[in-house]
Amino acid sequence: MKKITGIAVLCLSLLGCSSVPSENRTLYLKTEMQSSVSGQNGATVAADNFLKQENTRNFVLYALRPLPGKKFSSELERKFTAVTMYINLSPGTINRTAEISGEVNYYDHERYENARLVGDSVKTIYFAQQTVPLTLNKPVSIELPQHIHYSIMLTDSQP
Repeated sequence: MKKITGIAVLCLSLLGCSSVPSENRTLYLKTEMQSSVSGQNGATVAADNFLKQENTRNFVLYALRPLPGKKFSSELERKFTAVTMYINLSPGTINRTAEISGEVNYYDHERYENARLVGDSVKTIYFAQQTVPLTLNKPVSIELPQHIHYSIMLTDSQP
């Protein structure tokens, strides 16, 4: 009986040693965006890629295509929408602060050259920087212009 108890204690202690300490685990930034007439679009990226750096802009580009059968409340909702979100994160382990700003561009047509969106935008709407506190596994919702919903969450789960 003592041998079995000893082996069990040894196994449990080894399991505890092999786990990643909470301050060294990789954190991810999970973002999702959707307008009232588009499907959901999202990205999950390692949070350290968005750490604030001098002379660097961290951004994610979201393509929001209008879905057939949706009811449009304005002429802009019929256009292809590209939203650029600029995100800078403060360093930290479980709690971080995100500085978020961006722009919404509306295009008559979705066209790419060499994997880059090209063409003249019909209208551009800029939105001011917001500072948002992020807590592990708690999503934060932000309402953008033209009924676009954006959510951002700091998570430790793999994409």
